[in-house]
Amino acid sequence: MKQVLWVLALVGLVAGRAGAQQNPKVEFRDGDRIAFVGNDFFDRERQAGYIETALTTRFPDKNLTFRNLGYSGDTVRADARNLCSGWAVFGPEDQGFDRLKNLVDHIKPTLVFVAYGMNESFDGHAGIEPFTQGLNRMLDMLAGSSASGARLVLISPIRHEDLGRPLPDPSEHNKNIQLYIAAMEKVAQQRGLPFINLFETLGDGTKDALATPFTSDGIHLTPYGYWRSAIVLENALGYPTRDIVASGAGASIKETILPFAPPPKGSPKALTTGAALVPGQGIVKVTNLSPGTYVLKSGNDPVATGTAEMFAKGVPILRGPGVDQEEQLRKVIAAKNFDFFNFWRPDNDTYIFGYRKREQGRNAVEIPQFEPLVAQKEAQIAKLRLPGNQTYTVSQSAK
Repeated sequence: MKQVLWVLALVGLVAGRAGAQQNPKVEFRDGDRIAFVGNDFFDRERQAGYIETALTTRFPDKNLTFRNLGYSGDTVRADARNLCSGWAVFGPEDQGFDRLKNLVDHIKPTLVFVAYGMNESFDGHAGIEPFTQGLNRMLDMLAGSSASGARLVLISPIRHEDLGRPLPDPSEHNKNIQLYIAAMEKVAQQRGLPFINLFETLGDGTKDALATPFTSDGIHLTPYGYWRSAIVLENALGYPTRDIVASGAGASIKETILPFAPPPKGSPKALTTGAALVPGQGIVKVTNLSPGTYVLKSGNDPVATGTAEMFAKGVPILRGPGVDQEEQLRKVIAAKNFDFFNFWRPDNDTYIFGYRKREQGRNAVEIPQFEPLVAQKEAQIAKLRLPGNQTYTVSQSAK
């Protein structure tokens, strides 16, 4: 049987999702120290690692470092970061804000992603003005965190997803969330900052092609939700999808970046079987194939099969050396984040730094020892983000 062979390369196709063209492209510079500051959205990303993995692999030639400062329950006042000062007493006022400032001064970020608004939205209309004031104060502090002034990117809360009863109807809460998003967008416009509206671009299950929930309870993302958020954020920051495209025999272009990480376990069956396409997930498209069945290989490893018609529409990359490498990278990123978490937010910090430090304060000398562990993980990340010399080929199946 006649063989047809193409060598494919990663090139961009614009996703065309809502919100992707609202801002100029956000520049990532070699040596950038990137901080994620916010509430549960970033705190849980610390363990998921999909957003950081996407940005790390997008720029394999840039030495980017990431520090996740997300804190569950946090607001623009940073009050969730207060230390316990007695039985059910936290503070004093601004203690959490000052702790965050000291941490930001320590890491000296050059680019900061800021995600607030979900927790504050439960205050309704009455909380808009305090939120706006607190957000401006937070941004002033973050912008002054380095001598040259850190660049800032604002990220909105996600939609409160309707998962059905007996969970609450989120309609009224979503109206309040939109009020806070409008306030954030106004601040972003006044300051000339990029603003990413996840409420619209991520959407909810009814807007997803797979009708799949993004959250576990309406407001907290699942691993699948973070996987999708990473794709949406890449596009919203001005970077095209990672489709691999080729047309015509003899095309020869080298792969330049890794395909995006595979869907997490527990993702919809359509994704894990390749029956559905998600813009940005890493898709091979080959046109002008003769009728028949084809095999996609990464090096010598088969990673997908499909008909000529399927390849013309796109076949997702769900396995193979590149996918395995990126999944390994994501796990090292999560391990690095765990070490850094223990540096800045150790368990029982009240016993180490607070009013009960007489009991375990001696352990404070161990906290700085986590930073060398972070550096070790970053050395692994620097190697794993490189795509190597992988090529993708499509040939007609012998069967």
